[in-house]
Amino acid sequence: MNWREIRVVKNAVELAKRDVEIQRPGRIMFCSMTDPYQPIEAETELARKVLEVLLNSPFHVLVLTKSPLVTKDYDLIHGHHNVEVGFTITPLDDIPLWEPYAPGNTKRIEALRKAHGMGTKTFASIEPWIPETTHSQSIIEKVKDSVDRFIIGSMQYCDVPRSFYPKNLPALISSLKENKIDYYLKKELRSRLPT
Repeated sequence: MNWREIRVVKNAVELAKRDVEIQRPGRIMFCSMTDPYQPIEAETELARKVLEVLLNSPFHVLVLTKSPLVTKDYDLIHGHHNVEVGFTITPLDDIPLWEPYAPGNTKRIEALRKAHGMGTKTFASIEPWIPETTHSQSIIEKVKDSVDRFIIGSMQYCDVPRSFYPKNLPALISSLKENKIDYYLKKELRSRLPT
C-alpha cells in the first residue's frame, strides 16, 4: 500500500452520526492514525463535516494535526468546550528532510497560538523526540504560553542510542515540574526513565 495514495471515506459523516448515537460518550482522538487535515481537505471539507457532528455531541474531541488547515474550522470550534486542538511539533523550525510532505513547524506554532488566543484549549505533541533535532525544553519554553498541556513521546521507527532518553528525561521532567507545566509522557517514553 502506498501511504501517499488518498482514499476518501465518503460516508464518514454518516458513520460519525451513527457512532455518536450508539457509543458511550468519552474521548475521541480526531485522528490518531492519520492527519485529519490532509491537503485534500481543502477540497472535500470532510473533516469539517465530521467535526461538526462530533462537536454537537456529548463526546470530548481531541483534534491532532500537523496542518494549519485546521484554522479554517476555528469558526466551528470557537465557543465549544468539548474540544482541544493540538499540533505535533518536532523542532521549532521546519524539517523538510524528516517531514517532506507536512506543513512546517513554524506554521503549526502560529496556528496553535491562534487557537489558544481565541480561548480554545490546546496541546502540543512533542513526538517523535528526535535526537539532535528535537529540543524539547526549547519547544516548551517557546510555546508554553499558548499550550495547556504537552504530550511527549519517543522515537519508535529509527534507532536511537539506548542511553539517549534515560540521560535527557530527568532534566526535562524536573523543568516541567518546576515550572508547573501540565504534561503527559507516553508509555514508551515512561519505560525509558532511569530506575
